[in-house]
This record gives sequence, C-alpha cells and structure tokens, in this order.
Amino acid sequence: MTGTEAIAGVYLKATGKTATLTSGSKYTKIIGLLGYYQRRWAREPNVDWNSLYDPAVSIGTVTATDTFELDTSTIRKISDREGDVVRIVWSDGVGYTDFDVVSIDALREKSLGASRENRSGNYCARNGGSLVFNHTFESDDSEFGGEIFVPCYIFPNELDADTLTEDVQVDDPDWLITRAAAEYVRTDLTRANQYPNLIAEANEIMERMKDDNEAQVTEVGKGWTAPGGLGDNGAWS
Repeated sequence: MTGTEAIAGVYLKATGKTATLTSGSKYTKIIGLLGYYQRRWAREPNVDWNSLYDPAVSIGTVTATDTFELDTSTIRKISDREGDVVRIVWSDGVGYTDFDVVSIDALREKSLGASRENRSGNYCARNGGSLVFNHTFESDDSEFGGEIFVPCYIFPNELDADTLTEDVQVDDPDWLITRAAAEYVRTDLTRANQYPNLIAEANEIMERMKDDNEAQVTEVGKGWTAPGGLGDNGAWS
C-alpha cells in the first residue's frame, strides 16, 4: 500500500467518506499522522520487527581507533539474534574477522586498561551512537582498511509528502490507517466518540502483527558464498 492509498484509507476510516486529497489542511494532517505512527510502529516496545532486520549495514572502514560512529537515523538497534556478529571484511575482499557483540559493561571487563589492548578475543559493543571494539586497530592489523558490517534493526524510510508513491513499511498497513484515523478523530468534536472503537481496533491489529512477527521462522541453512559474503537468505556464510 502506498502513502497516497493510506491517506485515502485514513480519511475513509475517520469520516466514512471517500475523497482524493491532494492538498489542504486535512491532507497535511493525515500525512503527518501517517509518518508519525510509522515511526512509532518501528519503536514498538519489546518488539524487533523482522521486516526491519538488515544483517549487514556498512558503517565505514577501519581506521586507527577503537570507536566508530553509527548512523542512528538509520540504525535503531544492533541485532542480538543468536549467531549474529559484527564482521570486518578485510581490504582484500576475501578475508574477514568476526566480533561478538556484548554489553558495554562486558566490553570493559574484556578490555585491558584504557588502551583496550586485549587481543584474547574479538568483542564490540554499542555505546550510545558509537560502536566500540575491545582494542584500537593499528595499521599492521589484518582488519585495517576493511569494511565494518553491523547486523541491526533499522528505521523505516520517512513517510512524507515526497515519498507518497512508495509503500508504507508497517507489516500490516491496516494498523497504520486505523491508528492514524483514531488520532484524526480525537480532536474532532463531531467524531471524537469514534476514538475508543478505533483505538481498540488498532490494538487488536497490533497484537496480531506481533503474533505474526513471532511466528516467522528464521532460516538457519546457509548456502555457500565466497568468504565474507552474504548467503541467499541474507545471512553471513
């Protein structure tokens, strides 16, 4: 469902009327509500949406430091799925090194001193808007100059007036339409009595989405690819 179709859906759900809105205050309000609730959906508490999972987001190349910036406008959360690792693909495009993701407190325990010179294992952790490794990379390290790939859950693309021809990214667009319609009527004195029913319907759809999300089974078989590559199912080989 495109953003344009979602606008028509919200207006129909809220007013019972069909209309093709292309401008005006109602049009602007509905776009704003759709964009806001799509972002809210991505941040739904205690849920990691499988549709927003990306096994390998590049965050740049390895330089002489232990800390690398994460694009927090794109990356919501580093994945904690079993088997997921941060991978540095060496500059030769063939070799690679995997790093287990741990908590920042665990990383401090695995690092020796402020210089993080512990080479007994490969670990990294998210610290705010950065990814921190348990040692500083040096120019003679195999990883130096390689590309860092992070498994994560991303944010959906922005839904606004410039992206209405694109599909909304909520797993069940009916939730987005119903939740936006509920907020649309909440401040309308003539339709505010519809708000509780719309909220109840939106909550029901949300619970079904969560159940469907939990029911999805992640494929564990991995087809062969060259070292450092992604398999057919999007997982590292």
